[in-house]
Amino acid sequence: MSNLISRFYMTFVYENRWQFFLDGLLMTLLLTFASFLGGTIFGALLCGLRLLKVKWIKKVTETLINLLVQLPTLVLLMVFVYVLFSNTSLSVVLTVIFGFMLKAGAYMSEIFYSAITGINQGQAEAARTLGMTGFQAFYHVTFPQALEAMIPLYKNQFVITLQETSLVGTLAIQDITKASNIVTSRTLDAFFGLIFISIVYLVIGFVCTKLLDLLHNKKHLGDGLDD
Repeated sequence: MSNLISRFYMTFVYENRWQFFLDGLLMTLLLTFASFLGGTIFGALLCGLRLLKVKWIKKVTETLINLLVQLPTLVLLMVFVYVLFSNTSLSVVLTVIFGFMLKAGAYMSEIFYSAITGINQGQAEAARTLGMTGFQAFYHVTFPQALEAMIPLYKNQFVITLQETSLVGTLAIQDITKASNIVTSRTLDAFFGLIFISIVYLVIGFVCTKLLDLLHNKKHLGDGLDD
């Protein structure tokens, strides 16, 4: 027991090493939420472009999505940090957020597009015959049903984005995984550090997916789902 207490002390208390984990946690949260929210906006934009009836726009958009999806996340980030934005004033953190945003957005665009195109368009057409505009038919008929279909995959994408932030340690950014590695290099004991960051990732993922579950409950979707 005394050995465990000593190891815990060396991991978190000695030299205020808990500060490494706190700073790393804040960085992980920043990267995750900024990238996920930005990716949602970017994914919606890509989805909208794919839904346009202009062939060349749809083709260019699909090519961009395929490029972002097929390129490994770490390679994409390294290209941004060490090549595309290496001689700019943009910070490494913002560059990485931009890379994560594009990556997450590419996946989200697929989720949004599949959900929307999977809805029977006859319902929207019927709504328009009743006097609704195209936007009204989409908002009141197509979107609520598409939202129901996309939420499970959307939640999974949040978890994926959270997990991928653990890659940034290779780019000299101190997220919570990097913080654990720093402390482990000093203590030569990874036990408590790995236990702690595992719990952190599980808690963040669990809490945020439960919050997103609220969107899956019709009473939280607003008037768009009212009968």
